[in-house]
Amino acid sequence: MGKEVPSFTETQLDVIEIKRSNIKILNFLHQWEQVKNEEEELKNIDEISLFTGYTKKTIYGYCQKKQIPHYKKNGRLFFFKSEIIDWIQSGKQKTIAEIEVENDDFFAGKNKRSK
Repeated sequence: MGKEVPSFTETQLDVIEIKRSNIKILNFLHQWEQVKNEEEELKNIDEISLFTGYTKKTIYGYCQKKQIPHYKKNGRLFFFKSEIIDWIQSGKQKTIAEIEVENDDFFAGKNKRSK
């Protein structure tokens, strides 16, 4: 009363299913690699303007004040999308809930020290 051996047809269907799964995984990895490569490609000011929604004038102003990560070579500005994403994320505004938790933690620690 051992296990039944799968039929040839069942085995072939399993192989097809595995191949389909592998193709899906490979496609996902390829797309992810493209996204990562795109983030590391140099972008010009027009592309960054479209990406961020800021006007070129605003971006030039940020560059002049050294407020945005950029590179300058032979009078031209260059940007890495990944650095622009990091720059945008650095300006995250805390939610009221996050501020309340910080305040609670601060005062809880202060109460422990005063006792």
